This record gives sequence, C-alpha cells and structure tokens, in this order.
Amino acid sequence: MLSQQTSHIKHRFADVDEKGNTLCKFMCQTYWATQFQAVRQAFLGKPDDEGYILSLSVARPWNAQGGKSGAVFLKSADGRFVVKQITRTELQMFLDYAPAYFEYMSKAFFHEMETVLCKVVGVYTIGYQNRVSGKRYMEQVVVMQNLWHETKITRIFDLKGSARSRYVRVDEPKDADGNDADSSKGEGSEDKSASKSSPRVLLDDNFMEFTEGRPLPLHDRAKEYFNKAVLNDTLFLSIINVVDYSILVGMDEVNNELVVGIIDYMRQYDIIKRMERMGKSVGMIAGQAEPTIIQPPAYRNRFQQAMYRYFMMVPDKWTSFHIPATLSTGDIDHKASTSS
Repeated sequence: MLSQQTSHIKHRFADVDEKGNTLCKFMCQTYWATQFQAVRQAFLGKPDDEGYILSLSVARPWNAQGGKSGAVFLKSADGRFVVKQITRTELQMFLDYAPAYFEYMSKAFFHEMETVLCKVVGVYTIGYQNRVSGKRYMEQVVVMQNLWHETKITRIFDLKGSARSRYVRVDEPKDADGNDADSSKGEGSEDKSASKSSPRVLLDDNFMEFTEGRPLPLHDRAKEYFNKAVLNDTLFLSIINVVDYSILVGMDEVNNELVVGIIDYMRQYDIIKRMERMGKSVGMIAGQAEPTIIQPPAYRNRFQQAMYRYFMMVPDKWTSFHIPATLSTGDIDHKASTSS
C-alpha cells in the first residue's frame, strides 16, 4: 500500500466474429493497481479480487440525488459499490495525490486511526471502439464503497457547513403517479424505481430545519470518534489542497443509527475554484452568505465548526466524567471541622 512505484496497467481485448474480424475493441486502464489491491484487501477483508470483480460485472444506473455536477452514477447489482464518472482534471488531480491517500489509508487500517472517509477502492479509464458503427467511447470512473449497503436509511443529508444555497424544497409538485416532477424525467424505468425507493438528499439548511436548530444527539463514544475522524480527515484533505467535499449522513430511524462518510474529495483548489470563489464573493457585498468554495484551510475550519454545531454528545450511565479536584479529602475534612 505504501509503495511509491506507479503500477498503471492497461488491458486491451476485442470481440471478433466467426471469421476472425474484429467487431469491437475494448480498453480498461487500471491506475495504482498494486496499491488499490492492498486497500481492498485491508478494508474489504478479501485475500483476492474475485468478489470485487464479480460485483462490478453487473452495474446498473443509479439516480444519486443531491449533486450539481451532473456526473453519471452506477451501483453494483449486489449494492456493495458505487461507480462515479469523473472528469479528466479530477482524475489527474487524484493521481497526483494518490501516494498521500494510500499513506493515509495505511494509517487508518494499521494504526486504527479514526476516519470517516468514504473509501475509494479503484480508479479506471474505460473505453471501446465499435468497428461496425464507428462509435467511440472513453470515460474516467472511480469505484467507491456504498455507504448505504445493507442499511435501512430513511433520511439522507449532504452537509458542507455552508449556508449558501444549501436548502432543498421538499414540497415540489408531483406527477400523476405521485413522484417528484423532476424524478420522472429519467431515461429508463430503473431510474424511476430508484427515485421512488431512495430518500431525497437534503442539505445543511434542511438539516437545521429537521433538528429545529438544535444539535443532533450522539452517544459519547460515537461523538468522540466522530470528532477525531472529522479532525483527521479534514486536516488530511487540507494538506493535499482539496475543497468542496461534504459528509453524507444517513439516518436509520428503525435502529436509531447514523451512517456517515465524507465524499467528493477528488477536486483540488485550482484556478477554476479560485475564480468561482471570487465570483461568488461579490454576493457577500449584498449580504449573502459566504461562498461554498473557499481556500482549503478556511474550508476545513468552517467544516469542523459546522460539525460541532450539528452534533452534540449526550451522556449515558456509562459516561465517565473527569471533574478536576481542587481540594484534597484531607482539606475538606479539615475545613469541615474548623467550621463546626
């Protein structure tokens, strides 16, 4: 996992007809293959990649709500993994800081360091060329763990710690079938069924509305782990110059559990993000909220402060309190005898 040697592998294969003529050529380039295999072995608990390959052999379009990038998402048929389309810029950025990512994953696994990063378990460029129709296709994708696998999530929040454009109206008009008007515009029935079964992804202001402005209570050990993980993860992302990440919070209201994971950490603070920040900063003159995209250290601090506001520790009968002793027992007995 800590090897600094690049291990990019390009696979090529083709479909041929009975006469040996090539019908379609396929290509799959695997980036950092050796290191990612070590990550999968560590966090998926499998000695080989057979199960991983079987999971990815069947993937279906997935209507992942909440994002504004317009990226294409797919989910493996067994629900274990999510495949997300990324841009070439995001791919190159990740390849540049990949050694730091593998070092961080190594610390998380071998030193049991607290983290809530949604694990990236593979990055690929895939493509094909149909020799019959002449159609070409080339795309960059990232494979991540599915946070909602084998859970019963009823509410989902995507939190960034910003108050600018972070509210989703939940009373949008319905179509004849009772679905959201925008969710009925999918290309296939699978997207429609996904939108029916998946909770709507809500944002920061929706979260504050749901909690009525109060922090969401967590058990003391859960809050302690969460605090340490957020500090570790945001410091790491700030060091590698990443911004615009968010934390997904899924609520299992049946079992009273939260499932959380930091996502969208593929984009560094480049010239495009700087220009976006400058453009949105103009609105602050008119009293609008601070831009979503700010410099990495400031983004980290705002994110950490928001997590402290959004969640609080609630003690139970097993919680230990450390009260500083200002007086020894002998001093208390002495004062009591003196006063009597």
